Amino acid sequence: MNKLNDIAVIGGGSWGTALVKIFLENTEKLNWFIRDSDLIKNIQLKKRNTKYLRHVQLNIKKITLYSEIEKIIDNSDLLVIATPSPFIHKTFKDFKEKLKGKYIISASKGVIPISQLVISEHFNKEFNVPYEKIGIISGPCHAEEVAQEKLSYLTVGTNTMNLGKFVSEKLSTNYIKTSFSDDLIGIEYSATIKNVYSLLVGICHGLGYGDNFLSVLISHCAKELRLFITTIKNKTNRDLNHSAYFGDLLVTTYSTFSRNRTFGNMLGKGYSVKSAMSEMSMIVEGYYAAKNAYEIAKKLNIECIYINATYTILYELANPKKTIMDLANKLY
Repeated sequence: MNKLNDIAVIGGGSWGTALVKIFLENTEKLNWFIRDSDLIKNIQLKKRNTKYLRHVQLNIKKITLYSEIEKIIDNSDLLVIATPSPFIHKTFKDFKEKLKGKYIISASKGVIPISQLVISEHFNKEFNVPYEKIGIISGPCHAEEVAQEKLSYLTVGTNTMNLGKFVSEKLSTNYIKTSFSDDLIGIEYSATIKNVYSLLVGICHGLGYGDNFLSVLISHCAKELRLFITTIKNKTNRDLNHSAYFGDLLVTTYSTFSRNRTFGNMLGKGYSVKSAMSEMSMIVEGYYAAKNAYEIAKKLNIECIYINATYTILYELANPKKTIMDLANKLY
C-alpha cells in the first residue's frame, strides 16, 4: 500500500476534525475537504476548527484544505469519508469516473437515502468502486473523547488485509488502539442499526424509564442485532461480543455524546419528530437507518420488534408512551 501517499478526509464536522487530528500524528501531509470556504479561512487563521471541537489545535503546515470536491479527489489516493450519509451521494454523484482507482474508507455510519444501502454497498453498486478498495472505520469512539485524547478503540473493516493494515497503522496513536476485521458488511450494518437502538433508548429515557429497564432493553436489542446481522450476512467466525459490535452498541445507547440518544430523549419528552429535528445541530443517522432496517427486516421476514417500534414512532407518528408501554410488556 506504499502508493497511497495522499490521504484525504472528507467532512468538516466533529468526527472529520477528530480524524484529521489522528491522521496528523502519522502522516506528514493531509488533504481536508470542507465545503464552507469561510470556515477554511478561520481554520487557516486560528489553527483549529472554529465550529467543531474548537479546542483541538491543528498543525496547519501539514494540511491542504479544499472547498471543491473535484480537486481533492484529483489530488488524493485514499478518501476517508466523514460526511453524514444523507449528503454523500450528492457530494460524489458527478465524479463517478474520477473515483476509478481510488480507495474509499467510510468513517460515516448510516444509509444513503436515495438507494437505502449502507455506504460501502452504495459506493460499490452506484459508483462501481470494487470492494477490494473499500473499507470502514468503526467505533466505539466519540469525537469528543478523541479531542480530549481519552483512550479509545477503532476497528477497520475491509475485505483486503493490506488495506486494513495500512489504515490501522495510520490511525494508531498512544490514545487510539486499532484492530482489523474482514467482516466489512457485518460491522457496517451493526454500526448503522445500533443508532436505531440508541434512538429507542433515548425515547425511553425521555419518558422517565430508569437504568434497570434500559439495561434489559439494551440486552434485547443486542439479541435482535445478532439476528439481523446474521440474516443479512452469515459468517461463522464473527464474534458479536467484539467491541465493533457490542461495544459500539453500548457506547451509543448510554453516552451523553450520542446524538441519536439525544434526539430520542427529546421525542420521549414530548417533542414532535419535526421539532426535534429542527433543534438538532447535527444529522441524526438513526432516523434514516430506522426506515432502512424496517424495510430490510420486512423483506427478509425477520421479527425485529425494537426496530419496528422505533420506525412506528418516527414514520407512523405512533404515540411514544403507548408504544414503549406495549414494548415493555414483551421484555423479560
